Amino acid sequence: MEGIRVGVAEVNITPPVGLSLCGFGARKGPSEFIHDDLYARALVLDDGETRIGIVTADIISFAPDLVERIRALALEKAGIPGTHLALNGSHSHSGPTVMQFRSMGDRDPAYEDVLCRQVVGALKMASDRLEAASLRTGRAPARIGHNRREKRKDGRMTLGHNPGGPEAPWVDVLRADRQDGSPMGIFYAHAAHPVNLRGLATSAEYPGYAARFIARNLNGAVPMFAQACCGDINCAPMDGQFETSERQGEILGCATVTAALQAESVGGKRLASACRKVGLPLMVPTVEEAERALEQQREGLSQARKDERVTPYQLRVQYEGQVGWAEDYLRAAREGDRGGTQDFEIQAMRIGDVALVAYPGEMFVEYQLGLDRESPFPRTITLGYTNGCIGYVPMAAAYPEGGYEVSGAFRYYGTLMIAPDCERLIREATLDLLEGLRREA
Repeated sequence: MEGIRVGVAEVNITPPVGLSLCGFGARKGPSEFIHDDLYARALVLDDGETRIGIVTADIISFAPDLVERIRALALEKAGIPGTHLALNGSHSHSGPTVMQFRSMGDRDPAYEDVLCRQVVGALKMASDRLEAASLRTGRAPARIGHNRREKRKDGRMTLGHNPGGPEAPWVDVLRADRQDGSPMGIFYAHAAHPVNLRGLATSAEYPGYAARFIARNLNGAVPMFAQACCGDINCAPMDGQFETSERQGEILGCATVTAALQAESVGGKRLASACRKVGLPLMVPTVEEAERALEQQREGLSQARKDERVTPYQLRVQYEGQVGWAEDYLRAAREGDRGGTQDFEIQAMRIGDVALVAYPGEMFVEYQLGLDRESPFPRTITLGYTNGCIGYVPMAAAYPEGGYEVSGAFRYYGTLMIAPDCERLIREATLDLLEGLRREA
């Protein structure tokens, strides 16, 4: 693929001990030790007219304000416009709190300042290292998780195991090689929540173990894990053991190496990127519903204060945080503003004849499966947790079923849940973006 230059770089972003870990509300305190390091990795591509950048990082996702800071600095330091930069978080639940979650710990401004500068530093280094390269893409079977939306006999939807549920059992790979044929970077995307580890140790979880395996087996190529649409997919098993996460990572790493070795040349010589913001409608509860929610959360706080096993950290972060959510929930119900929307930025990139779609949410895997069928490009890689994360984005059919992703998780992200019509709005906007990129070829 003559004409495209590529650069890669990686930086260590491991936070100090004592910062809040993100992803689980029931943790008894902040981090107590570092089990393995966290990294941010940058891939920059330039065809002489257009420059795009992709960052992957071992964090839960980038907060919207951090996305704005990084994009501004990336334009200044690396010449990458904000709409041409994708910032993906692996969604590790054993990394620092760098999102404005309720009930999941405190953000640390000092760490976040360093994180932003490190990410931009990686982009700057990758831009300075641009060299002629060839690109190849591949896919291989990979399955380290399962669909987690299990319907119980009593009709309740729970977090469990749904063996018949949709999954994306593969890994997508984009490989960049130097002119001598040696691999310089391996971008790999898979859909599975990294949620095996629930303790107080900092860890990259299975994506980190996969990265080590890939670097060992592909001559030190920079390994870049990107989280795909895993909103309803958990890694499995989930026994809390580091050995299990290592095994999951090596399974994914092996599949990634296989895909990289069998990868075929990317067609086309042009790069392009486009973003579109969609206003997703929000669901406002009745006053009675919101009053019940506030009563439940206040009762939960009252009971927790009597429980000697509950730590002061849990009281403040988890229980008081949820009372704060319920108060806002009731305020929204009383105001009755049913015209409110949630900004949702859809990003689409073209790398030759490969498309990359990135969403700022916990997308159900059907979004990924749908684009795999419907995209106008021969290969489309679909990501969640990119350029922020608004919370879960279920399919419309999931709303009547309920469950954590529909009925509970929004309490941690904001105040209100997005509406079922969001599926249609997102799909229409995404396909329109992709058609626009295809026509520019």
